[in-house]
Amino acid sequence: MAKRMSKTLATEIADRTLAVLNPSNRLLALGAALLRHGFPGAVAPPDATFSDRAALIAWLQSTYASRD
Repeated sequence: MAKRMSKTLATEIADRTLAVLNPSNRLLALGAALLRHGFPGAVAPPDATFSDRAALIAWLQSTYASRD
């Protein structure tokens, strides 16, 4: 069974990712946070997602939701 990302974890990862000031380094921060929490490989979200907290949280939940 695949690991499912909770809303709390998605919020924490989004906040840490958006705290990175340089937008080009946000994908690196996102990938590191996902690996740290056991989610393999960061797939790049749409560019607009990296500037909107709610959009990033929604993207994380939809991308890393369990597929039952």
